[in-house]
Formats: sequence, C-alpha cells, structure tokens
Amino acid sequence: MLAAECAWAILRAEHVRTRELLARLETAMKAEGEAGVRQRARSAIEVIERLQAFEETTHRPKGVVMLNMLRGRSSEADGLLDQLDSESERCNGLLAQAKILLERAESSDNTAAAAEADALLRQHRQWMSAHLDKEDTLLHSHTALLLSPEEWATVVSSISKEVGAAKRRREHRRLPVRGQVSKPAG
Repeated sequence: MLAAECAWAILRAEHVRTRELLARLETAMKAEGEAGVRQRARSAIEVIERLQAFEETTHRPKGVVMLNMLRGRSSEADGLLDQLDSESERCNGLLAQAKILLERAESSDNTAAAAEADALLRQHRQWMSAHLDKEDTLLHSHTALLLSPEEWATVVSSISKEVGAAKRRREHRRLPVRGQVSKPAG
C-alpha cells in the first residue's frame, strides 16, 4: 500500500496548496489602504487564475484514474463521487462568476461589483474547504477500502501522464487563433 500512501501524500499536499491560494485570495480582497478597488480586483483575479490553473493542470488530473477506478465499486462511493463532482462544479461556477465581477470592478472602479464578487468568493471558500475535507476523509476511506495495491500502482504511474496531458490541453486553449494577436504579458 506504499503507492496509496504516496498518492494521498501528494493529494493532501495539493490540498494545502489550494488552501494557501484561498487564503491569498481572501487577503487580496481585504487589502486596505492604498489599494483601491481596481488594484484589489486585479490582485484577486491573478490569484483566481493561479487557482484555476493549479486545479485544472495539477490537482484534478492526478485523481482521474483513481476516481475512474473507484466509480462503480459501491453505491456509497458512487454517491460520494457524484456529490464531489457537483460540489466541484459549484465551486468552479462561483469562481468564474466572481472573476467576471472582479473584471468589471477592475475596468470601472465598480465597488458594488467588487462587493458582490467578495460575497461569491466567501461562498466559494466555504464550499471548497468542505469539499477538500471530504476528499481528505471520506474519499480517502473509500479508496483505501475499494482499491487494490495493483490498482494503486496504476494510479501512481498515471499521474505524470495525466498532468502532462492536462497542461497540453490548457496550453492549446491559450494559443491565439490564426489571425488574432495575443495580448502582451504583464
């Protein structure tokens, strides 16, 4: 079961990273003093983009094979996976809505949009924290009970492949369409 322990050590370390990004996002939204609405919005958008990239290209791909192996093993595990999927979608939606509002706040110094984004981000933080806790406890328990050592070896060996594929997909989406000029960095 060394493979299982290694996989969960990686996943839990990534949960710590997600929580750190959530804390940075909260700090960016609470910045006072010289930071005006536009600067707070810009800082928050940058953290949201880091969080989205991390989730999409690093964290989620690592669980693809594990979750696919787990699905169909028990009705209880399937229910948990459905719940986690639903929560993940809700979190993604809240983050996307907040980002749109923050972009509005950044472009027009709109304090109402920033306040609405802040409320959505507080909801997101609550949902995401509960989601990560469920992964660390309930999902961990189900995988320990239902996956064999051989399956765990497959899960661990798939991690690099899945992460690489996710990064290639993300980069492909970010490439400019023929005839478009890409936005300068910075």
